[in-house]
Amino acid sequence: MDARLHHGPRPSLRAAVLLVSALALATGCTDHGAEEPPDQRPRPVQTLILEDPDQLAERRFTSRVAAQNRAWVSFRVGGELEGVHAEVGDRVAAGERLAELDDSDHVREVDELEAQLEAARARQAYAATEYLRAAQLVEEEAITQSEYDQAARQRDEAQAEAASLQAGLALARDRLAYTRLRAPFDGAVAERRFDTHEAVPPQEPVYLLEDLSQLEVEVGIPEEFMVYRDHLQQVQVRIPALDAVYPGRIRTVGVDVLPERQTYPVQVALTEPGEQLLPGMTAEVIFHAEMDPSEGFRIPLTALHEHDNEHQVWLRGDDGTVRRQAVELIALDRRSALVADGLETGDEVVTAGVHHLAEGQPTRRMDPEAP
Repeated sequence: MDARLHHGPRPSLRAAVLLVSALALATGCTDHGAEEPPDQRPRPVQTLILEDPDQLAERRFTSRVAAQNRAWVSFRVGGELEGVHAEVGDRVAAGERLAELDDSDHVREVDELEAQLEAARARQAYAATEYLRAAQLVEEEAITQSEYDQAARQRDEAQAEAASLQAGLALARDRLAYTRLRAPFDGAVAERRFDTHEAVPPQEPVYLLEDLSQLEVEVGIPEEFMVYRDHLQQVQVRIPALDAVYPGRIRTVGVDVLPERQTYPVQVALTEPGEQLLPGMTAEVIFHAEMDPSEGFRIPLTALHEHDNEHQVWLRGDDGTVRRQAVELIALDRRSALVADGLETGDEVVTAGVHHLAEGQPTRRMDPEAP
C-alpha cells in the first residue's frame, strides 16, 4: 500500500516533463542568425530614374550683365566744377574731355613759376660765366683760392635753384592738366555725381564709365556642380528682355566660395554682346557639360549605403522588387554623391527608405498614382 502511494503520481510528472522538453526543443531550433524572408507586403519607397549624365550636366543660373571694364573717374586735384561735357548715357572715346574745374589758381601758379624759372636761369648763366673767369684767374694767381671757391659755390647754388624751379613748374603744369577730366577708355557714362559750380574734393569719384564692348555675367556655382568644371564645352547667356541668346565663354572660375553665398564665383564673358545688350539686364547663364555615362551618375546621398564593406544602392525592378547593386564612389558633397560602375541610364534607384529593405523586397512608390 505504501508502495502504491509512492509511485502513483509519476505518470503525470513524466507527461509534464515531456511537454516542457517539446516546447524547449521547438523554440530552440529557431536559427536567429539566418536572414528572415522579406515581408511580402510592398514597402513604400521614393525612387529616382537615372537620366543620361549628359542631360544632368546642364544647369541654369540667374544674374545680371555687367561691364568687365568699369571705373570711377575722379579729379586728382580739388576745385569748383566749371564745365560738364558728358551726361549719363553718353558714349565717349578714350581721351575725350568729360569735365573741368576752375583752373584760374593753377594758371596763375604756372605763370609765376615760369617767371621765377626764367630769372633763375639768367642767374645760373651769370654764375657759370663768373666761375669760368674765376677758374682762369686762380690759375694766374690773380685771385685767392677762397674767391675761386665762392664762385664755384655760387654756380652750384644757381644751378640747383633753376633745377628746383623746373621741377616745381612741371608739377604745377600737371596740376593744371588735372583740372581737366578725360575718359580713360572708350565707353559709356553710367553715373555722374557732381553738377556745375559744386566743389569737388580731390580723388572724389565724379563719373562712372563702363566699357560696353566687353560685357560679362558673374554667377555663383554650387559645389555639387563644380565636378563638371573640366567638362564644360558650351555656355550660353539668355537675355529675357531682348528675347535673345548670346554665346558665352568662361573667363574665370573661383577657387574658394563666396562667404555670403557659399558658392563658387564664375565669370562668363559674352563674346558677341551687340549694341542692344546693356549692363544691369537680367541674364540666365546656361552651362552644358559634355559628359559620358561611364563618368558616373549623381544621386542623392540618401540613396547610398554600405553593405559588406561596399558602397551600394537599391535598384527597383519592373516587378517592384529591389536588389542590391554595388557602385564605385567618385565624389561626395553635402547633398549628393557621384557614383560609377553598376548603374545604367534608366535604372530606378531607391532614394528613401533604404535601411528598411531586404533583397527581393516588394515595394511601391510613395506617389499614390505610381505602381
